[in-house]
Amino acid sequence: MQKFAHLLLQVNEDVLNERLRQNEKWGHQRHDLGTWLMILIEEVGESAQAMQVKKGWGKPTDASNLYEELIHVSAVASAIAEQVLEESRKRK
Repeated sequence: MQKFAHLLLQVNEDVLNERLRQNEKWGHQRHDLGTWLMILIEEVGESAQAMQVKKGWGKPTDASNLYEELIHVSAVASAIAEQVLEESRKRK
């Protein structure tokens, strides 16, 4: 096993758990790509806020848990990829 495989496994497990949580909360979501992009960029913005907090730049209301916000970004990107894959399989 590669040196950092345990980190990869942990991150992927956390992304999977976040995807399951999202599906429980909002159901099986399907959006046009423009809407998905807005959702993804919102999560990227929260990640940027958390990065700013670590630099001492942010506001008290900014997101502060960088790892959690990055998991959210990854989970939304995964949801988009799931939809793209599902749609491509339907076309075949």
